[in-house]
Amino acid sequence: MLDFGILKQQIDQMADERKNLENDYFQRIELALSEMEKWQEPWEELSAKIVSSRTSWLIAQPAGAFAEPHPLPYRPGKMTVIAADGSQIFPDRHEVSNCFMINIGYVVLHYGTGERAVLASEPTLYYRDEDLYTEWAGRKTAVTRDMVGMRRGNMEFEKVVELSLEAKEEGRSVVGLSDGTLILWNLEGKPRDFRKESLKATMKSMEALRKARVPVAGYISDPGSADVVNGLRVGLCPEQPPDCDRCPWKLKQVQEQEGLFGIPCEPIAGVTDDVLYARKLRKGERSGVFGSTSKILDEYGKHRICFFYINTGWEIGRVEIPLWVAKDRELLDLVHATVFDQAEKGKGYPIVLSESHERAVVRGADREIFYKFLKDTFVKNDVKAEISIKQLKKVAASV
Repeated sequence: MLDFGILKQQIDQMADERKNLENDYFQRIELALSEMEKWQEPWEELSAKIVSSRTSWLIAQPAGAFAEPHPLPYRPGKMTVIAADGSQIFPDRHEVSNCFMINIGYVVLHYGTGERAVLASEPTLYYRDEDLYTEWAGRKTAVTRDMVGMRRGNMEFEKVVELSLEAKEEGRSVVGLSDGTLILWNLEGKPRDFRKESLKATMKSMEALRKARVPVAGYISDPGSADVVNGLRVGLCPEQPPDCDRCPWKLKQVQEQEGLFGIPCEPIAGVTDDVLYARKLRKGERSGVFGSTSKILDEYGKHRICFFYINTGWEIGRVEIPLWVAKDRELLDLVHATVFDQAEKGKGYPIVLSESHERAVVRGADREIFYKFLKDTFVKNDVKAEISIKQLKKVAASV
């Protein structure tokens, strides 16, 4: 039996602690907003300090004032928006055959022309030896879930590029949208050969879009990133230049000797960029464009990824674009207007992305039918199944 007297005391204590945390967080937000205003004019000074700093954080590299809002531009009356998404059935050695499948869903939405939308999907089955095994750094290994996921990501992007270039050749105004980041974070730490091949394919696609002047953007819902806030934290640091690995403020003996308490950048730690821009941007407005300091982007060249934040009216979303889009005001405005319009049509999330996801998703029932097709086809053609002893035991137990 519960002793509600004791439990009530603990609940009251939890509520008090939560209230204090909330009050502290609101104070951090106000301080971060104050710092943003402080660096509104001398943003170039802060930008130089960011470049010279040594931190382990991802820091936004500003190309203009932190807090300057940009109004919603006009969206062309006639245009095409394209997106692709993917899903997969991973290789499973306990199933009928060692293989995997990737399904790419894609959507082409035409506006102002009266044409019907294209909503479709393309499944691809991988079963050959070269599909199931890879050789990197001289070692042959079985394909992993991680590798399947990266292949799927490449296929999604390639589909967007293919459809976008086709639409451009038809004389259309086109924007390609991707669900999530354009930064290939998952390549960090991967074998050099694999990393090089993946980057080469992506950069080739990017270059084709650049030459055709077809903008592409990645939309991140509910981003939770703090790149801009981290830049403001650099501004709070009294060191010139800041070096987090040798931060004297973290050394207890220095604090005691000089009567210093706390690290100067800590008062705004924990605040995220979307919280700040929810206070700075009105519906339809975007922030300035920032450069990302992710190490993988050093290999992107002219296609280095930048980003901005946008108030869709439902949330603050993060939009990632290549550098050549960021530098072309016409393309930048086109992406800005398109993302907002798509989010409005999708009631908070770009409708072209949600529709492509629906075409791509592989549900549990689909997976069961997929393996039933495999089994029936193998039996019909008298092909020996590769089902494992473990799976045979499962089948026997169910009979």
